[in-house]
Amino acid sequence: MSKPAKMLTAALYARFSSDLQKDRSIDDQFRDLERAATRFRFKLNKSLYFSDKAQSGTSLFDRPGLTRELLGASAKNRFDVVLVEATDRLSRSQADLFWLADRFKFDNVKIFTPAVEVSEMQLTFDSHSNADMVKKLAIRVKRGHDGIAREGKIAGALSYGYDAVPGKPGERTLNKIEATVVRRIFEEYAAGRTPRQIVDGLAKDKIPSPSGAPFWNHQVIVGGLNKRGLIHNRLYIGEYVKNRFYNVKNPSTGKRITRKAEESDLIVAPIPHLRIVEQPLWDAAHKIRTERGVKKFGPAGCQRAAIPRKDHLLSGLVRCAACGGAMTVTASSRTTGHRVACSSATYRKTCNHTKSYDLMRLTNFAIDKMRDQLADPELFKERAKAKAEEKARLARQDDEERKTAQKQLDRLNVQISRLAEAVADSDKPVKELVESIKAKEIERVALQERVRLLGAETNVTALHPTAIAAFGRSVKTLHAKLKENPKDPECRLAFANVIDSVVVHPTPKGADYEISLYGRLSAITGVDLFPARRSFEEVLAAEGLPRIGSGGSILSRPRLSRRSTGWSSH
Repeated sequence: MSKPAKMLTAALYARFSSDLQKDRSIDDQFRDLERAATRFRFKLNKSLYFSDKAQSGTSLFDRPGLTRELLGASAKNRFDVVLVEATDRLSRSQADLFWLADRFKFDNVKIFTPAVEVSEMQLTFDSHSNADMVKKLAIRVKRGHDGIAREGKIAGALSYGYDAVPGKPGERTLNKIEATVVRRIFEEYAAGRTPRQIVDGLAKDKIPSPSGAPFWNHQVIVGGLNKRGLIHNRLYIGEYVKNRFYNVKNPSTGKRITRKAEESDLIVAPIPHLRIVEQPLWDAAHKIRTERGVKKFGPAGCQRAAIPRKDHLLSGLVRCAACGGAMTVTASSRTTGHRVACSSATYRKTCNHTKSYDLMRLTNFAIDKMRDQLADPELFKERAKAKAEEKARLARQDDEERKTAQKQLDRLNVQISRLAEAVADSDKPVKELVESIKAKEIERVALQERVRLLGAETNVTALHPTAIAAFGRSVKTLHAKLKENPKDPECRLAFANVIDSVVVHPTPKGADYEISLYGRLSAITGVDLFPARRSFEEVLAAEGLPRIGSGGSILSRPRLSRRSTGWSSH
């Protein structure tokens, strides 16, 4: 007698892509998938229901239900089948859909829709049709918007200085109060005032910004490199210009990048009744803008290639004691280094703590104070008592930080997988990719440790002497390493796992700095400041990719054949 067929366990995955859709869409998808599972005689488990709400299928980024939960359960062999409404619920990107299929096949997981098991042929067809649908939809939406623009209507957000006409989509009318502010900005800019000086005056006169906030940002005036500031809005001279820029998504990071469109794609529609600024004033303002651009970038108007900014030791940790806001780098020099100041005092004028501080001096001061304070056992007892009194506040704060850290960790995991795939697909060693994986691995283990400690219980009121002693030794090791190399990324992330914030107190000009360190008490209960990270070979092994030899050459290249049902080595 033959054995009865094994009853397959199914995981359900649902997704919808727009905030305009309702959460009910997820429930409806699950309901249809449950009926299909019954028909296929699949075994269901509520713990294997995964979803992502209001997330696009064109990218794997910011989809924890898929990349963290579903793929995580697949790697642990918790189910045999993943059931989706259609393959576009997994991804609308050709590369991502095949990547996901390879991951599932490596874990011996089959993909099913309510109609049938997804075959290699259907996967190939769907990958083209899903990506083609995205392109066609974008073309149709753009065609509709272009047609509206040619009629003199505005297919976009409401610009400062205008109000929407009720019941008439795309039509605008002047907002007299805001129009007066627009003219003032152009007049002051043409008179030679800088954007920072202009927004300072607007803030002093208590004129609300376009967002409604009581302060203005100078980028609202000029708009940075993308030239989307008020100064560049040709609607103010009665012209609606559409298609100046277009957005593309970076496949490595998931971020949208703005690029300049072709001149032939521009649509210019005259709307004279919306003019706010007269032509002579517009020309005078843009003459000043051109002169400043030449002075800064040269006659060619090209900005030098940007060097990626490296986070300093105190990134995201420095706080102002006067207002509690963040302190950011406000000035830098090759000779004197960076200086930090209260962001609210510098840009919003809502704080009176206007003094700036030398970042390197502040960093050295914080490193020494960390050693002096965190090596004192009595300090831990005092902080434990304070923690009991403030556990509710800390719990809320830790929860928000945990969510942010988890989101960063999810992105890193996707990036590491992509980089590992790129190395494996290369016929020769790619040193830059290998180094990038190592750098991201350092950040990954630190974020993983932070997520763990932020998820720990926050009502600990007693600390074991052994834990205190071990933590003290780790702090001394961290101090020694930071003194040797404060730019070490491993030490920077370890420091951030221990120190919650560095609060800078106002002091007179020329006086010594005064700071307070606030540590993470949950870290004292057992955080590993230097967690063991995976080697490069272990990263490849975790991704199911080939090993790399000592010289950087690929020793073996297991490849998933699209015609087979398993891995084969070539």
